[in-house]
Amino acid sequence: MKIKKLKSITMMLGISALGIILITPTSCSKDKIRGCTDPTSLNYNSAAEENDGSCIYPTPTPTPPPGPGTSSTELLSKSVTVPPTMDGVIDASWANCQKLVGTAVIPNISDFILFSGTSFNFSIRSMRDATNIYFLVEYDDPTDSKDRESWYFDTATNLWKQQNKIATSVTDKFYEDKFAFLWPTATANASWNSATCYSTCHAVPSGVGYNTSTKHYAEAGESVDMWHWKRVRTQPNNQLDDQRIIAIVDVNNPSATEMKNGGRGGDAKTAGAYNNNKQTLTITGTSASVTVPKYISLTPNYIYTPADISNGTAKLVTAVDANGVLTYAGGTIDPATGGYEMNTGSKRFPSIYTDGPFVGSRGDISTYANYNGTGWVVEVSRTLTTSDITNDVQFNVTQEYMFGFAIFENLAIAHAIKPNLKLKF
Repeated sequence: MKIKKLKSITMMLGISALGIILITPTSCSKDKIRGCTDPTSLNYNSAAEENDGSCIYPTPTPTPPPGPGTSSTELLSKSVTVPPTMDGVIDASWANCQKLVGTAVIPNISDFILFSGTSFNFSIRSMRDATNIYFLVEYDDPTDSKDRESWYFDTATNLWKQQNKIATSVTDKFYEDKFAFLWPTATANASWNSATCYSTCHAVPSGVGYNTSTKHYAEAGESVDMWHWKRVRTQPNNQLDDQRIIAIVDVNNPSATEMKNGGRGGDAKTAGAYNNNKQTLTITGTSASVTVPKYISLTPNYIYTPADISNGTAKLVTAVDANGVLTYAGGTIDPATGGYEMNTGSKRFPSIYTDGPFVGSRGDISTYANYNGTGWVVEVSRTLTTSDITNDVQFNVTQEYMFGFAIFENLAIAHAIKPNLKLKF
């Protein structure tokens, strides 16, 4: 041991003599703090001086697929295998359908002049399966209007009358809520694609001998399919009134029906109808005839159904006297007791009674409607094709269809129109 120590001292002295100084290294530095140095991470360490690759990041939110979108001119009918539940309630499946959104405006024509410019917002969605096509119609409407041409008593003339169909003032607007689609059939002419409903409704040639502004007219050989939803007359039977517009045979010599309706009429049916609740009776003790309600009821109603008639809710009027007192089996209605006044009377009688739902081509469109307090939600369904190829639009999913849409909101028969819309598949 002494020998080793002596050798070590000798070496150090030798090295010192040579002028070489050895310095044994020692560690004076402090170790760096390692950790996640990225402030955007979930485990950021503000004290870390060196990133050790341990940073953890949040899972990115996936970009949602694009929604079905909206259009102001085109309606895309979505292909589905499971149809919506037809009940007037918006199923979740409708959320996957594109919306056609728009505003229908009442045009400035003679019979609509009191309400011209009035507008209503709407949206329409569509889907179809292998057999049927479905539509969801929503539109703004401040009231559920059922007061259609109701019967009132005119004390000035002692006559029963009906509220006007064509308004005479801005407050004279008693009618039912309605909307309508107009579609081309196989016979639609070229003008349909450029003008849609303006090529038929309100376009009767001038000089045909009657008010042309509210009539309907198709060109020679043409038929237009009109789907007419009517709150009072068809909705109680969950139907649309399937009608058609055809050419007037001789515009210079229209028939009595053409004088009244132009070229408009209902598709063929084998049963079912709505009827005007009116009849003509002779005033008791005189030879004078007057028009009165056919049925009345002791409680307010807006339509009489077959059940109402069979169970006695709707009572057949059998006589009328000079003071307008109506007689029915079991009693009388004396208008002098009040409640039958024009516009305001709470006891006024409805203008319509029905024979039940349409059977046949006129009844081949189903509807389910719900008034939600601010507007209507109406679901519509029909087979893609029908047996009435002359008067019904036949939907071919490889083609596109120009159509028009109209809204009637208790403004007598004035209605807001949105033409030149397109259905695509």
